This record gives sequence, structure tokens and C-alpha cells, in this order.
Amino acid sequence: MARRRERKDDSRSRRTLQICILAAICFWMTESADVGISALFGTETGYQDNYKTIIQDGVRYINRNTTFLSEVHQLVFVDSSINSRPSNSVYVALQEGCDHVATSQVSALVLPKDRCTASDDIAGVLSHATNPVFSIDPGNLGSGSTAFKMQPSPEDMTSFYIDILSYYSWMNFTLLYDDGGAFANMEGVMEYATMNKWNISTVIIDEEFGNNIPMIEERGSKNIFIYCSSEIILRNTIDQALLFGTMGPAYTWMIGNMDMGIDRQFLEDLEDSNGFVTRFNMNYTREQQYALPTARNTPTGEWQFRERCAFDAVIAVGHGLRLYRKKRVADGNTGSSVLPGDSSMPACPTSSLVVNENDLTYYLKEVTFEGITGTVAFDDEGNRVNYTITVRSGQGETIDQIRGDWTQNIEYWEDKWNRKWESEGRFNVTTYNYGNDRKIKVVSIEAEPFLFLREKRAQELNQYNLRQSSTYTGNDRYEGYIMDLLARIKSNMRGIDFDYEVELVPDNKYGNKDVFSEEWDGMIGEVVRRKADIAAGPLTVTEERERHVDFTFSFMSGGVKLLLQNPYFVQHYIFRLTYPFGIEVWFINLIVFLLVALLLFLFNYFDPYEWQAAAERGETFEENGKNFNLKNSLWFCTTTMFLQSYDNSPRSNAGRTLTAFWWVFILVMVFLYLFNLTFFINSNKRLVHVKDAGDLLDQDDVVFGTVDEGSIYWYLYKSSIPEYNRIWQRMYSAQPSAFVKNTTEGVERVRNSNGFFAFLGEAGELDYIASKRPCNLMVSGGYIDRTTYALAVQTDSPLRDQLSYAIETLRDSGVLEDLQREWWERESEINNRYRCNNLTTWERQGVFSFTVNDLQGVYFMLLLGFLVAFIVFLLEVIFFAAFGGKSKGTRNKSRGGVSRNPPPPMSGGGGGPIGGGQPIGGGGGKSDGKEKMWI
Repeated sequence: MARRRERKDDSRSRRTLQICILAAICFWMTESADVGISALFGTETGYQDNYKTIIQDGVRYINRNTTFLSEVHQLVFVDSSINSRPSNSVYVALQEGCDHVATSQVSALVLPKDRCTASDDIAGVLSHATNPVFSIDPGNLGSGSTAFKMQPSPEDMTSFYIDILSYYSWMNFTLLYDDGGAFANMEGVMEYATMNKWNISTVIIDEEFGNNIPMIEERGSKNIFIYCSSEIILRNTIDQALLFGTMGPAYTWMIGNMDMGIDRQFLEDLEDSNGFVTRFNMNYTREQQYALPTARNTPTGEWQFRERCAFDAVIAVGHGLRLYRKKRVADGNTGSSVLPGDSSMPACPTSSLVVNENDLTYYLKEVTFEGITGTVAFDDEGNRVNYTITVRSGQGETIDQIRGDWTQNIEYWEDKWNRKWESEGRFNVTTYNYGNDRKIKVVSIEAEPFLFLREKRAQELNQYNLRQSSTYTGNDRYEGYIMDLLARIKSNMRGIDFDYEVELVPDNKYGNKDVFSEEWDGMIGEVVRRKADIAAGPLTVTEERERHVDFTFSFMSGGVKLLLQNPYFVQHYIFRLTYPFGIEVWFINLIVFLLVALLLFLFNYFDPYEWQAAAERGETFEENGKNFNLKNSLWFCTTTMFLQSYDNSPRSNAGRTLTAFWWVFILVMVFLYLFNLTFFINSNKRLVHVKDAGDLLDQDDVVFGTVDEGSIYWYLYKSSIPEYNRIWQRMYSAQPSAFVKNTTEGVERVRNSNGFFAFLGEAGELDYIASKRPCNLMVSGGYIDRTTYALAVQTDSPLRDQLSYAIETLRDSGVLEDLQREWWERESEINNRYRCNNLTTWERQGVFSFTVNDLQGVYFMLLLGFLVAFIVFLLEVIFFAAFGGKSKGTRNKSRGGVSRNPPPPMSGGGGGPIGGGQPIGGGGGKSDGKEKMWI
């Protein structure tokens, strides 16, 4: 117990000694007319004494410049290392701050939020007890803090974020944040988003950013807004995003933290990622930041923003003291009395709620200067005012390009720069929109011949030994109609130096609005979200798109046409000659054929007036009795079916009646078949003659489709024209689905569908595709719908009028017509070999004529007949070899007693002798070996 008491007495003695030393220091400072500034550090700010070094750098800067203090005064940094341990209690932290102010007798205190882990704004808490207290952190939304805030207030930042998000049309994005303090400062944005039906998904940052990627992808939005209380966590998260490729061209990032420190290597990494990044910067003082007396090895541009805020806090104290000294001198004070001891911070009140302020607090509210964080000035509540935020956004080489300026005070900005603020709100992009001092961003889509990769083109041509491929960079990566058009527009622009950079749109889409999120994708989405200034390509002008972007004058007329496989190359069902009749009709007709033949056979067998009975009565040759046996009856039906005559016709009235009805049946069936045969043979050519929506709907042989949720898809879906709605319904109900992911997939499906699929697309693109080898595609002759192509720019962009003027000039001079002819109709040696200009006459005529492919069923049928006939021939030869000898002898023997005279003509189509004559010399008895005489 005694030892414990001794230890307590020692600690009390040490504390008393420390207080005495501090009191002596303060007394010395007062006597020498020095002014003190101090800071309490926390976990982050106390790390490696970085912030202590920064404050000491600021103190040295003030002391070296006599405009701040006279030669008899010095600004002194009072080290607070004795009390450096942060607290986890607001009350304890407040008590420590008050004790430090009371004992150190400093004139200002820098208090970061990490001094107290239980509060996000301990400086704001202390400001209600004493002042001036400087906060180098954002503070809390609606906290009522009277501390001097070196960062913009959360209320101002809420207005700033809303203006920026509205400008970029971010109605759907993912918010990444690191702790509750960062999320709380975004509450104003969240409330605004709820009122305006924005869709914001929130994700708290994990130490391993890879764990956040599935959650980000699950949200579906490619827009990511990141805001962190700690710039260290912010930097680590972005580094990991670069490593995982999440900061690539597929995503758009907005860094919510103000003036994030960026070194040269980090900036190069952002360029290489080719991601579109938006950043915010407050620093205007270019000349000062490279000439500061700093003990750190890094330039101020690479400092964290709160480190720069700490430095500017010291400079603000110097400017406040300068104003204070100037007022005291004006009142007649000289020497050390210019800065008396009453400039020290007042002690914290014990009972009164009124905050005591020293004279320096008053003059700090009059301070205005350019620091390394931009314009530094404060209002009566200690909020930072009169500052301007530069918005930088870009991609690749334009990553550091200025997009516009947002100012906290428009009147101050106008007085400072002696210019009119050219915006109704606090965000001004007028200068940026004109594009005089920057590269204009142009997005396009790979669609031949409008635009395609030069290297890909070189590889294709290399297949024909026409050119060797090589590596291209910048705008040289692309060629096509759009690249030539942009080059000629540049030469005809007036008023600006039209320098541009072309990039392909990441999702390879033209631009459509999502039904649920109402967010645009494709080229239109890039323009709506301000990622691009111009969308150039075969972009159709529609009413819905015109509500969100502005279009220039059209540079080309186009429309929707149908891409189909050239009928010359279609391989349909060989025996489509049978299509005019259904399968059941063919079977019934076969049964009818056999039934008629059977009836003719039975009539011949039983009817006494038929050939067989007449032959038995000797009224005709014995061979005529077989005219309508079963085999000959089948042959009779066959010949009459093909409108051919037969040697004999039925002799009886019953047979002739049956034959008459059989002929009627044959005439009907044959002509029905022939009249409908052409329709089925030409089924693969029907779409060639499609000229409008009605013609397309009149056929159901070929399924037609388009790009899923593409411009044509939505145009047909939303159209008020009934025929267009029916086209969409036909595509929507098709099984399998008639929709494809993109034009390339649609073209491949047409090539591989053997004529059973056609693709609806933009005429200009389809015409060029059909002209390329293997030359098995063609485009329908008419337009399903007529459209125009134009360049899209941001709403109210001044580029619209400038581009329209250039396009109109090109049209009037015939340049547009020449360009179109060059890319669609040129007859150079390369194109003659590469494209389909050398088709034979018969290949071109095959679109309209009957070809082998159309009539191959007839030829196969004939070949089948050859084969069957040959088989029968072989069977007859074999049969005759086996049994024919005996039959031949019998036949020769019998012929010995038969008259060699020719038989008389038959009546009734080969029916008996004329007048029913009988052979002379017998009444039909047996042959007596003598020839009979016919009369």
C-alpha cells in the first residue's frame, strides 16, 4: 500500500511539474509577444508525426513572411505530445481539450476527429465551449458546429453532389462508403434521391475489395460513387479496384472525396485502366504549392486533402493575426503590445452556455486568401465559403480534363474574376462545352462500313493476301465512313479548334432506356451521363431520344430493311414439289388411283360388254381381252393422270362413265397442283420482294427478328402503327426466340438458318454486310420504315449548332454524297477481290429465276425413275432367262396356226372389228392350221 501511495504521489508531482513548465512557457510567450498554435492528434493524425510536421511547416512559413507578424512577434507551435493519446469518450475528449486550452494558452487549436473515436466531429463539440477551433475533417450534417471548417460543410457538399449527379444523369448508382460517418454525410443526397425516384444501392467497403465485387455486380449499375471518411481507405480501395479491373471501361467512377491526393504513378494507372473517372479539386494556387518550405519529401499536390487543410489552417491563423495586428497598429499600438495576451483562446465555461471568443476569432471570419486548398474564407458559423470546386472527368489520355466549375458563392466568383457566371445554378460548364481547350470525346459503335477496327480490317484483308496487319493507336485504330465524316467536319467547323478522340462504346449498343430504371445505355447513355460529347454512328433519330439528347442535322438517310440469305444459296427440302398438297391428300389420291384401276379391272372381268368378254366371244383378238387386266388398268390410270392417251379405252358404258369422272378428278387435281406449285418453289424468294410492313406480315415461311431491346425493337414495340406492333408481336411469340444480342449474331444466324431466318436492321449497315464475301446474303428491296442518321450531343450543347453548320456545308458541297458512294459503291481493286462485285450473271439472276436448288426435287424424281426402271429391267432379264425359253417355244408353236395378216382396226378406241365382223371359215372354233380371212 505504501508503494502504491508513493507511485501516486510521484505521478501527481510529475503532472504538477508539467503544468508549471507549460505555465512558464506561456508566461515566456506572453512576455516575448509570441502567439501559440497547437493541435491534438489522434490515431491517424498522430501517425509518424506527419501532421505535426505539416503544422510546423505552416508556422515556419508564417514566421518567414513579415507581412503576417512584425519582427518582434513569432508564431509558435505548442507540442501536445504529452497528451497525445486519443479518447473513446466524448466527455473525456472535451475535458482534455479544455484542459489543454487552459494550460497551453494558445491562440488557436487544430482538432481532428480521430482524437475521439466516439465522435465524428469532436472539433464541433469543443467549438461550443471555446474558439477558434479548426476542424480538418468534413464534420457532421446538421451538427451546428461553430468550428472553423477547413473542408466544405456537409450541407454545401450535399448541394454540390446533387448538382453533379444531376448533371451526369446518375439516377442509378452504387454508393461505396467506409463507415457510418461517411454514410451520414450522404443522407441529404439519399433523401433527394428518394424524392426524385433515383435508385441508389449502398455497399460498405470491405478490407478485401474483391469481396465487394459480387455485391456491386449484383446491384447491376455500372456507376460507382465512392466516399470515405478516411482517404487512406479510399486510396487502398481504388488501388484494389484497379487491380481487379473494376475500374475499367465497363464502369464509371465518381470519387466523392474532395481533392484526393494523386501522384504521377497513380494518375498513369488511372489512364491505363481506361475507366471513366470523375474527381473534384479545390486548388487554384499552382505557383504556391511548389514553393512551400516543407520538411516532407512529397509535393503538396500528393498530400491527403486533410493534410493540406491542416497546413491552410495555420496559414489562416497567420492571416487572422495579420488583420488583428493591422487593426491594433491603426489604433496606435506599437511593439509587443500589438499582440497582447488577450488573443489566447478563452477557457471553457463551467456554467454559462455562452461561448467565449477571443479577438482572433473575429478576425478569422474576415480572412480571405488563396491556400493550397483553394480560396479560404469563413462565415459567421465558421463554415468555409467563397471556394470553387473544379470538376475533372475523363478517360484514358483525357483523365485529367476539366469538365466545369462549381462555386459556393457566385457573386464572389464574379467579383474575383470580373466575369459573368454563365450558368443559372452553381455548376458552370459553359467553357467546357465549347471545347476550345480540350479534346472532345466521341463515342461510336463498330458497325461496318460506318466504323470498324483498322487492325481487324487488315486481318480480314490479309486472308486475301491484300495487306499485312499492324498495330494502331489513338484515332488511327478506326476507319470507316464516320472517321472520314469527322475529319471533314473538323475542317469545316467554325469558332473552335475541333480536336477529338474516338472510343467505342463499352456495351456495344446504340442507346435505349431501361423500362424500370429509366437509365440509358449505349451511345446515348454515354452522352446523357456526360461521359461523351458526341455520339457518332448509324444512330437513328427518335422522339424518345430527342427528349434526352440533342441531334444535329442528319448526315444520311436510312431505314429498316430485311437481311436474308440469297435464295441462290438456300438448300430447302428436296421434295418440296409435294407441298401443294398435304400428306393426307397424297395418300387419298393414291387410294383413289388404286381404286379406279381396281374398278376398271373388275368391270373388264365381269362386264359382258368389256374387252375380255368380247375376246371370249371371238369378237376381237384374244390379246385384247387383256386390255384392262390389273397391270394395264394401272397403266391406263397413270397415262390419263398425266393427260396422255392410251391405246385402248373402256368398251362398256360402266367403264366409260368411271373414266369420265376419273378424268374430271384428274383435271382438278393437276391444275390445282400446278397453280400452287410456283408458290412453294418460290417460298425462299418471297422476302426478296418485301417492300413494306404489310409484305413482311403476309408471309409466315421465314422467321424474322432483330437485336433484343435495340432501337428497332423498342421502335416497333412503342409504335402507334398497327403493322409495326404486329411485327413485334410476331417476333416476340416466335419459338425459338427471334431476338439476338447484336447485329453480328443476327448476321451469323441468317447465314446458318438455310433461309428460315431474316434479320431486321439498319439499311446502311446491312447493305455493306451483304456486299461482303461469302456473298450469300442480300437485302430486301423496300424499307420497313424510313429513318435518318445524325450526331447526338448533350442537351443544350453549343456543339450542336457548330456541327450542324459543318454537316450542312458538307451536304451542299456534295461531300456527304461522295463519302457514301466511296464506302458503299467504290470499285477499287481491293474491293473487287474482297467484296461481291464479281458475282456471275447467273448468281445474280438466281434471286429471281428458278435455279437448280429450286428444281432439284424434279431431278431427284427423275433419277429415282431411272433407278427403278433399271431395277425392273434387271428383274425382267433375270425372269426371262429363267422362264422365258419355254414360253417362247410355246408362243412360236401357237403362232404357227394364227393368220399372219394384220388385225382389222378396232372400234371404240381399239374395240372389235368394224361392224362386229367375224372371221371367215369358222364361228370361233379351234384353229385348223389354216389362216383365217377377215372382212
